[in-house]
Amino acid sequence: MRSFLACLFLSIGLFAADATLTITKTVPTPFNIVVESKTGGASQLDKAVGNSIRVDLTTAGFFNVLKSPEGSSASLPFDSQIYQKAGLHYILRYELSIKDTQLRMQAQVYDVKAKKILFSTKDPYTVTNANNRHVFLAHHLIMDLADKMGVGGLDWMNRYVILARQTGKKETEILIADYTLQFRQRIVRGGFNVFPKWADSKQTTFYYTHYEKKPTLYKVELKTGIKTKILESEGMLVCSDVSKDGRKLLLTMADNDQPDIYEYDTITRKKTRLTNFRGIDVNGRYLENDSSFVFVTDRLGYPEIFYAKIANPENAEQFIFKGRNNNYITTCGDRAVFVSRDTASAFENNTFNLYLVSTKSNYMRQLTATGKNNFPRFSRTCDTILHTKEIRRNKEGALAVIRLDYNKAPFMPTLEGSIQSFDW
Repeated sequence: MRSFLACLFLSIGLFAADATLTITKTVPTPFNIVVESKTGGASQLDKAVGNSIRVDLTTAGFFNVLKSPEGSSASLPFDSQIYQKAGLHYILRYELSIKDTQLRMQAQVYDVKAKKILFSTKDPYTVTNANNRHVFLAHHLIMDLADKMGVGGLDWMNRYVILARQTGKKETEILIADYTLQFRQRIVRGGFNVFPKWADSKQTTFYYTHYEKKPTLYKVELKTGIKTKILESEGMLVCSDVSKDGRKLLLTMADNDQPDIYEYDTITRKKTRLTNFRGIDVNGRYLENDSSFVFVTDRLGYPEIFYAKIANPENAEQFIFKGRNNNYITTCGDRAVFVSRDTASAFENNTFNLYLVSTKSNYMRQLTATGKNNFPRFSRTCDTILHTKEIRRNKEGALAVIRLDYNKAPFMPTLEGSIQSFDW
Protein backbone atom coordinates (compact mmCIF):
# COMPACT_ATOMS: atom_id res chain seq x y z
CA MET A 1 0.00 0.00 0.00
CA ARG A 2 1.24 3.48 -0.81
CA SER A 3 1.90 5.33 2.41
CA PHE A 4 -0.60 7.72 3.94
CA LEU A 5 2.11 10.40 3.90
CA ALA A 6 2.44 10.14 0.13
CA CYS A 7 -1.31 10.52 -0.23
CA LEU A 8 -1.29 13.43 2.16
CA PHE A 9 1.47 15.15 0.21
CA LEU A 10 -0.53 15.01 -2.99
CA SER A 11 -3.69 16.06 -1.19
CA ILE A 12 -2.39 19.06 0.71
CA GLY A 13 1.15 19.74 -0.52
CA LEU A 14 3.86 21.42 1.53
CA PHE A 15 3.98 25.03 2.62
CA ALA A 16 6.27 27.57 4.37
CA ALA A 17 7.46 31.21 4.49
CA ASP A 18 7.57 34.50 2.56
CA ALA A 19 5.12 37.34 2.21
CA THR A 20 6.28 38.63 -1.18
CA LEU A 21 3.72 38.70 -3.95
CA THR A 22 3.97 39.91 -7.53
CA ILE A 23 0.81 40.80 -9.44
CA THR A 24 1.04 42.74 -12.68
CA LYS A 25 -2.22 44.49 -13.45
CA THR A 26 -3.45 47.99 -14.23
CA VAL A 27 -5.62 49.08 -11.32
CA PRO A 28 -7.55 52.27 -10.57
CA THR A 29 -5.95 54.93 -8.40
CA PRO A 30 -6.96 54.20 -4.77
CA PHE A 31 -8.92 56.67 -2.67
CA ASN A 32 -6.98 58.43 0.09
CA ILE A 33 -8.73 57.99 3.43
CA VAL A 34 -8.00 58.64 7.11
CA VAL A 35 -9.55 56.87 10.10
CA GLU A 36 -10.30 58.78 13.29
CA SER A 37 -11.85 57.76 16.61
CA LYS A 38 -14.48 59.84 18.39
CA THR A 39 -14.62 57.45 21.35
CA GLY A 40 -12.17 59.27 23.57
CA GLY A 41 -9.88 57.75 26.14
CA ALA A 42 -7.65 55.93 23.62
CA SER A 43 -8.34 52.50 25.16
CA GLN A 44 -6.66 49.36 23.86
CA LEU A 45 -10.03 48.16 22.51
CA ASP A 46 -10.54 51.44 20.67
CA LYS A 47 -7.08 51.18 19.14
CA ALA A 48 -7.76 47.56 18.14
CA VAL A 49 -11.00 48.51 16.37
CA GLY A 50 -9.26 51.38 14.55
CA ASN A 51 -6.49 49.04 13.44
CA SER A 52 -9.05 46.48 12.20
CA ILE A 53 -10.78 49.18 10.15
CA ARG A 54 -7.44 50.19 8.59
CA VAL A 55 -6.58 46.56 7.79
CA ASP A 56 -9.96 46.05 6.08
CA LEU A 57 -9.62 49.28 4.09
CA THR A 58 -6.16 48.27 2.90
CA THR A 59 -7.27 44.73 2.07
CA ALA A 60 -10.26 46.01 0.06
CA GLY A 61 -7.76 47.20 -2.53
CA PHE A 62 -9.31 50.52 -3.51
CA PHE A 63 -8.25 52.59 -0.48
CA ASN A 64 -4.94 54.18 0.45
CA VAL A 65 -5.01 54.59 4.25
CA LEU A 66 -3.11 57.71 5.37
CA LYS A 67 -2.22 59.19 8.73
CA SER A 68 -4.45 62.05 9.84
CA PRO A 69 -2.92 65.38 8.73
CA GLU A 70 -1.09 67.51 11.29
CA GLY A 71 -3.45 69.63 13.33
CA SER A 72 -6.48 67.46 12.61
CA SER A 73 -8.82 66.10 15.27
CA ALA A 74 -11.99 64.05 15.38
CA SER A 75 -13.62 67.11 16.95
CA LEU A 76 -12.89 69.30 13.89
CA PRO A 77 -15.62 69.89 11.31
CA PHE A 78 -15.40 67.55 8.34
CA ASP A 79 -15.01 70.51 5.97
CA SER A 80 -11.97 71.94 7.78
CA GLN A 81 -9.28 73.32 5.48
CA ILE A 82 -6.80 70.97 7.16
CA TYR A 83 -8.50 68.06 5.43
CA GLN A 84 -9.11 69.95 2.19
CA LYS A 85 -5.37 70.65 1.81
CA ALA A 86 -4.27 67.11 2.68
CA GLY A 87 -5.29 65.51 -0.61
CA LEU A 88 -7.91 63.32 1.02
CA HIS A 89 -10.92 61.75 -0.64
CA TYR A 90 -12.63 60.47 2.51
CA ILE A 91 -12.61 60.80 6.30
CA LEU A 92 -13.92 57.87 8.34
CA ARG A 93 -14.87 58.47 11.97
CA TYR A 94 -16.13 55.83 14.38
CA GLU A 95 -17.32 55.80 17.98
CA LEU A 96 -17.55 52.85 20.37
CA SER A 97 -19.84 52.24 23.31
CA ILE A 98 -20.56 49.26 25.55
CA LYS A 99 -23.99 48.21 26.75
CA ASP A 100 -24.28 45.11 28.94
CA THR A 101 -22.18 42.50 27.08
CA GLN A 102 -22.47 44.21 23.71
CA LEU A 103 -19.84 46.31 21.99
CA ARG A 104 -21.42 48.91 19.70
CA MET A 105 -20.04 51.11 16.95
CA GLN A 106 -21.44 54.10 15.05
CA ALA A 107 -19.59 55.51 12.02
CA GLN A 108 -19.66 58.25 9.41
CA VAL A 109 -17.71 58.65 6.19
CA TYR A 110 -17.30 62.13 4.73
CA ASP A 111 -16.58 62.86 1.05
CA VAL A 112 -13.95 65.63 1.20
CA LYS A 113 -14.21 66.61 -2.47
CA ALA A 114 -18.01 66.68 -2.60
CA LYS A 115 -18.19 68.20 0.91
CA LYS A 116 -20.98 65.89 2.08
CA ILE A 117 -21.62 62.81 4.21
CA LEU A 118 -21.22 59.74 2.00
CA PHE A 119 -22.18 57.12 4.56
CA SER A 120 -23.65 57.13 8.07
CA THR A 121 -24.82 54.23 10.22
CA LYS A 122 -28.51 54.35 11.14
CA ASP A 123 -28.29 51.68 13.82
CA PRO A 124 -25.05 50.76 15.58
CA TYR A 125 -23.10 47.66 14.59
CA THR A 126 -23.07 45.30 17.57
CA VAL A 127 -21.09 42.23 18.63
CA THR A 128 -20.61 40.32 21.85
CA ASN A 129 -17.70 41.97 23.63
CA ALA A 130 -15.54 38.84 23.84
CA ASN A 131 -12.92 36.77 21.98
CA ASN A 132 -11.81 39.64 19.74
CA ARG A 133 -15.18 39.76 17.99
CA HIS A 134 -14.59 43.50 17.57
CA VAL A 135 -13.05 42.67 14.17
CA PHE A 136 -16.54 42.00 12.81
CA LEU A 137 -17.53 45.61 13.54
CA ALA A 138 -14.85 46.68 11.08
CA HIS A 139 -15.80 43.96 8.58
CA HIS A 140 -19.48 45.05 8.62
CA LEU A 141 -18.56 48.70 8.23
CA ILE A 142 -16.15 48.34 5.29
CA MET A 143 -18.48 45.87 3.55
CA ASP A 144 -21.37 48.37 3.79
CA LEU A 145 -19.15 51.28 2.75
CA ALA A 146 -18.05 49.42 -0.39
CA ASP A 147 -21.70 48.73 -1.24
CA LYS A 148 -22.55 52.40 -0.75
CA MET A 149 -19.70 53.41 -3.07
CA GLY A 150 -20.97 51.01 -5.74
CA VAL A 151 -17.88 48.79 -5.71
CA GLY A 152 -19.25 46.10 -3.37
CA GLY A 153 -17.92 42.56 -3.41
CA LEU A 154 -16.58 42.53 0.16
CA ASP A 155 -19.06 40.09 1.71
CA TRP A 156 -16.19 37.65 2.13
CA MET A 157 -14.76 39.84 4.90
CA ASN A 158 -17.65 38.85 7.12
CA ARG A 159 -17.38 35.08 6.55
CA TYR A 160 -15.84 32.56 8.90
CA VAL A 161 -12.65 30.71 8.06
CA ILE A 162 -12.61 27.14 9.39
CA LEU A 163 -9.15 25.66 9.83
CA ALA A 164 -7.25 22.73 11.29
CA ARG A 165 -4.21 23.70 13.32
CA GLN A 166 -1.47 21.32 14.39
CA THR A 167 -0.92 21.44 18.17
CA GLY A 168 1.35 18.43 18.66
CA LYS A 169 2.41 15.09 17.19
CA LYS A 170 -0.76 13.59 15.68
CA GLU A 171 -2.76 16.27 17.50
CA THR A 172 -4.82 18.90 15.70
CA GLU A 173 -7.74 21.12 16.60
CA ILE A 174 -10.33 22.84 14.45
CA LEU A 175 -10.99 26.55 14.84
CA ILE A 176 -13.29 29.11 13.31
CA ALA A 177 -11.77 32.53 12.72
CA ASP A 178 -12.13 35.69 10.73
CA TYR A 179 -9.85 36.16 7.72
CA THR A 180 -7.33 38.20 9.76
CA LEU A 181 -7.08 35.48 12.44
CA GLN A 182 -7.73 38.11 15.13
CA PHE A 183 -10.96 36.36 16.11
CA ARG A 184 -10.46 32.65 16.85
CA GLN A 185 -12.66 30.07 18.56
CA ARG A 186 -11.87 26.39 19.03
CA ILE A 187 -14.73 24.09 18.03
CA VAL A 188 -13.14 20.60 17.82
CA ARG A 189 -10.28 19.24 19.91
CA GLY A 190 -8.76 15.93 20.97
CA GLY A 191 -6.93 13.63 18.55
CA PHE A 192 -6.21 14.07 14.87
CA ASN A 193 -8.95 16.24 13.31
CA VAL A 194 -8.29 17.39 9.76
CA PHE A 195 -9.71 18.65 6.45
CA PRO A 196 -12.59 20.85 7.68
CA LYS A 197 -15.03 21.78 4.90
CA TRP A 198 -18.15 23.98 5.08
CA ALA A 199 -21.25 21.92 4.30
CA ASP A 200 -23.45 24.86 3.26
CA SER A 201 -23.06 28.40 1.94
CA LYS A 202 -24.49 29.91 5.14
CA GLN A 203 -21.73 28.26 7.21
CA THR A 204 -24.10 26.58 9.65
CA THR A 205 -22.61 23.07 9.29
CA PHE A 206 -19.26 21.58 8.37
CA TYR A 207 -17.53 18.28 7.63
CA TYR A 208 -14.21 17.08 8.98
CA THR A 209 -12.20 13.86 9.21
CA HIS A 210 -11.29 12.36 12.58
CA TYR A 211 -8.69 9.59 12.66
CA GLU A 212 -9.92 6.83 14.95
CA LYS A 213 -9.35 3.16 14.16
CA LYS A 214 -10.38 4.20 10.67
CA PRO A 215 -10.59 7.68 9.14
CA THR A 216 -14.16 8.81 9.84
CA LEU A 217 -16.07 11.68 8.24
CA TYR A 218 -18.36 13.69 10.53
CA LYS A 219 -20.87 16.47 9.92
CA VAL A 220 -21.28 19.03 12.71
CA GLU A 221 -23.86 21.73 13.40
CA LEU A 222 -21.86 24.79 14.32
CA LYS A 223 -24.43 26.33 16.68
CA THR A 224 -25.31 23.22 18.69
CA GLY A 225 -22.20 21.10 18.26
CA ILE A 226 -24.35 18.08 17.31
CA LYS A 227 -22.13 15.61 15.43
CA THR A 228 -23.30 13.03 12.88
CA LYS A 229 -21.16 10.23 11.52
CA ILE A 230 -21.32 10.12 7.70
CA LEU A 231 -19.02 7.22 6.76
CA GLU A 232 -15.59 5.70 7.34
CA SER A 233 -12.87 4.33 5.09
CA GLU A 234 -9.58 2.48 5.14
CA GLY A 235 -6.39 4.44 4.55
CA MET A 236 -7.68 7.97 4.11
CA LEU A 237 -10.91 9.93 3.84
CA VAL A 238 -11.21 13.57 2.81
CA CYS A 239 -14.24 15.66 1.82
CA SER A 240 -12.67 18.01 -0.73
CA ASP A 241 -15.78 19.64 -2.22
CA VAL A 242 -19.53 20.06 -1.77
CA SER A 243 -22.02 20.59 -4.59
CA LYS A 244 -23.82 23.93 -4.83
CA ASP A 245 -27.05 22.48 -3.44
CA GLY A 246 -25.14 20.80 -0.60
CA ARG A 247 -26.43 17.35 -1.51
CA LYS A 248 -23.32 15.70 -2.99
CA LEU A 249 -19.74 15.45 -1.81
CA LEU A 250 -16.51 14.77 -3.63
CA LEU A 251 -14.45 12.46 -1.43
CA THR A 252 -10.96 11.02 -1.57
CA MET A 253 -11.11 7.48 -0.20
CA ALA A 254 -8.73 4.51 -0.12
CA ASP A 255 -11.13 1.63 0.46
CA ASN A 256 -8.96 -0.80 -1.52
CA ASP A 257 -5.52 0.52 -0.55
CA GLN A 258 -5.84 2.89 -3.48
CA PRO A 259 -6.87 6.54 -3.12
CA ASP A 260 -9.57 7.48 -5.62
CA ILE A 261 -12.25 10.14 -6.11
CA TYR A 262 -15.81 9.24 -5.12
CA GLU A 263 -19.07 11.17 -5.27
CA TYR A 264 -21.33 10.65 -2.26
CA ASP A 265 -25.06 11.48 -2.21
CA THR A 266 -25.99 12.61 1.31
CA ILE A 267 -29.70 11.89 0.73
CA THR A 268 -29.53 8.37 -0.75
CA ARG A 269 -26.17 7.60 0.94
CA LYS A 270 -25.02 6.16 -2.37
CA LYS A 271 -21.30 6.22 -3.08
CA THR A 272 -20.10 6.34 -6.71
CA ARG A 273 -16.48 5.73 -7.65
CA LEU A 274 -15.34 8.29 -10.23
CA THR A 275 -11.69 7.30 -10.72
CA ASN A 276 -10.15 3.83 -10.86
CA PHE A 277 -6.46 4.37 -11.48
CA ARG A 278 -3.84 2.10 -9.90
CA GLY A 279 -2.08 5.06 -8.36
CA ILE A 280 -3.07 8.19 -6.47
CA ASP A 281 -6.12 10.35 -7.33
CA VAL A 282 -6.99 13.00 -4.72
CA ASN A 283 -8.45 16.49 -4.13
CA GLY A 284 -11.52 16.44 -6.41
CA ARG A 285 -13.17 19.80 -7.15
CA TYR A 286 -16.44 20.46 -8.95
CA LEU A 287 -16.47 22.53 -12.13
CA GLU A 288 -19.02 23.75 -14.66
CA ASN A 289 -22.08 23.81 -12.42
CA ASP A 290 -21.10 20.51 -10.77
CA SER A 291 -21.19 18.62 -14.08
CA SER A 292 -17.44 17.98 -14.15
CA PHE A 293 -14.49 17.88 -11.78
CA VAL A 294 -10.74 18.33 -11.60
CA PHE A 295 -8.37 16.34 -9.40
CA VAL A 296 -4.72 15.70 -8.61
CA THR A 297 -3.19 12.46 -9.89
CA ASP A 298 0.20 10.79 -10.35
CA ARG A 299 -0.84 8.92 -13.50
CA LEU A 300 1.90 10.74 -15.48
CA GLY A 301 4.51 9.68 -12.94
CA TYR A 302 4.40 13.01 -11.08
CA PRO A 303 1.66 15.13 -9.46
CA GLU A 304 -0.55 16.67 -12.15
CA ILE A 305 -4.10 17.97 -12.51
CA PHE A 306 -6.67 16.19 -14.67
CA TYR A 307 -10.24 16.98 -15.74
CA ALA A 308 -13.26 14.70 -16.27
CA LYS A 309 -17.03 14.82 -16.68
CA ILE A 310 -19.09 13.41 -13.81
CA ALA A 311 -21.16 11.45 -16.34
CA ASN A 312 -18.11 10.05 -18.11
CA PRO A 313 -15.21 10.08 -15.59
CA GLU A 314 -13.19 7.33 -17.29
CA ASN A 315 -12.30 9.78 -20.08
CA ALA A 316 -10.11 11.97 -17.87
CA GLU A 317 -7.62 14.26 -19.57
CA GLN A 318 -4.79 16.55 -18.50
CA PHE A 319 -6.02 19.97 -17.38
CA ILE A 320 -2.83 21.89 -16.48
CA PHE A 321 0.25 21.97 -18.69
CA LYS A 322 2.95 23.55 -16.57
CA GLY A 323 5.99 21.93 -15.02
CA ARG A 324 6.00 18.49 -13.42
CA ASN A 325 4.61 19.05 -9.93
CA ASN A 326 1.14 20.59 -9.61
CA ASN A 327 -0.31 19.21 -6.39
CA TYR A 328 -3.41 21.19 -5.41
CA ILE A 329 -6.31 22.98 -7.10
CA THR A 330 -9.41 24.96 -6.17
CA THR A 331 -12.22 26.24 -8.41
CA CYS A 332 -14.85 28.97 -8.66
CA GLY A 333 -17.07 29.52 -11.69
CA ASP A 334 -14.82 29.31 -14.74
CA ARG A 335 -11.69 30.11 -12.69
CA ALA A 336 -9.24 27.78 -11.03
CA VAL A 337 -6.11 28.33 -8.96
CA PHE A 338 -3.50 25.60 -8.67
CA VAL A 339 -0.34 25.11 -6.62
CA SER A 340 2.86 24.39 -8.51
CA ARG A 341 6.29 23.47 -7.15
CA ASP A 342 8.60 25.78 -9.09
CA THR A 343 11.92 24.53 -7.69
CA ALA A 344 13.37 21.08 -7.04
CA SER A 345 16.13 21.44 -4.48
CA ALA A 346 17.18 18.54 -2.28
CA PHE A 347 19.01 20.83 0.15
CA GLU A 348 16.94 24.04 0.41
CA ASN A 349 13.28 24.95 0.89
CA ASN A 350 11.40 24.64 -2.36
CA THR A 351 9.10 27.31 -3.78
CA PHE A 352 5.40 26.54 -4.22
CA ASN A 353 3.51 29.23 -6.15
CA LEU A 354 -0.12 29.89 -7.04
CA TYR A 355 -1.36 30.24 -10.63
CA LEU A 356 -4.74 31.42 -11.89
CA VAL A 357 -6.27 29.78 -14.98
CA SER A 358 -9.57 29.95 -16.83
CA THR A 359 -11.57 26.93 -17.95
CA LYS A 360 -12.65 28.87 -21.04
CA SER A 361 -9.23 29.85 -22.41
CA ASN A 362 -5.47 29.19 -22.25
CA TYR A 363 -5.06 32.16 -19.91
CA MET A 364 -2.66 31.67 -16.98
CA ARG A 365 -1.49 34.26 -14.44
CA GLN A 366 1.13 33.82 -11.74
CA LEU A 367 -0.15 35.08 -8.38
CA THR A 368 2.80 34.50 -6.03
CA ALA A 369 6.53 34.74 -6.61
CA THR A 370 8.38 33.27 -3.64
CA GLY A 371 7.96 31.08 -0.57
CA LYS A 372 5.58 28.17 -0.06
CA ASN A 373 1.95 29.02 -0.75
CA ASN A 374 -0.88 26.53 -0.42
CA PHE A 375 -4.60 25.87 0.10
CA PRO A 376 -5.96 28.65 -2.13
CA ARG A 377 -9.67 29.35 -1.58
CA PHE A 378 -11.88 31.65 -3.66
CA SER A 379 -14.41 34.08 -2.26
CA ARG A 380 -17.97 33.40 -3.36
CA THR A 381 -17.59 36.19 -5.97
CA CYS A 382 -14.46 34.50 -7.40
CA ASP A 383 -12.43 37.75 -7.26
CA THR A 384 -10.55 37.24 -4.01
CA ILE A 385 -8.28 34.41 -2.88
CA LEU A 386 -7.29 33.42 0.63
CA HIS A 387 -4.30 31.08 1.00
CA THR A 388 -1.80 29.85 3.56
CA LYS A 389 1.80 30.80 4.13
CA GLU A 390 3.87 29.00 6.71
CA ILE A 391 6.28 31.24 8.59
CA ARG A 392 8.11 28.53 10.52
CA ARG A 393 7.54 24.92 9.58
CA ASN A 394 5.18 23.24 12.07
CA LYS A 395 5.55 26.27 14.37
CA GLU A 396 3.72 29.22 12.83
CA GLY A 397 1.33 29.83 9.92
CA ALA A 398 -0.52 32.73 8.35
CA LEU A 399 -3.29 33.56 5.89
CA ALA A 400 -2.74 35.94 2.99
CA VAL A 401 -5.30 37.63 0.74
CA ILE A 402 -5.02 38.20 -3.00
CA ARG A 403 -7.42 40.71 -4.56
CA LEU A 404 -7.39 39.66 -8.20
CA ASP A 405 -8.68 42.99 -9.56
CA TYR A 406 -6.28 45.12 -7.50
CA ASN A 407 -2.55 45.21 -6.91
CA LYS A 408 -3.07 44.32 -3.26
CA ALA A 409 -1.95 41.29 -1.29
CA PRO A 410 -1.88 41.97 2.45
CA PHE A 411 0.01 39.64 4.74
CA MET A 412 -2.10 38.67 7.74
CA PRO A 413 -1.03 38.15 11.38
CA THR A 414 0.41 34.74 12.18
CA LEU A 415 -1.09 31.81 14.06
CA GLU A 416 0.84 29.60 16.45
CA GLY A 417 0.95 26.09 15.02
CA SER A 418 1.02 25.26 11.32
CA ILE A 419 -2.26 25.41 9.38
CA GLN A 420 -2.95 21.88 8.19
CA SER A 421 -5.90 22.85 5.95
CA PHE A 422 -8.77 25.33 5.87
CA ASP A 423 -12.00 26.33 4.15
CA TRP A 424 -13.67 29.71 3.68
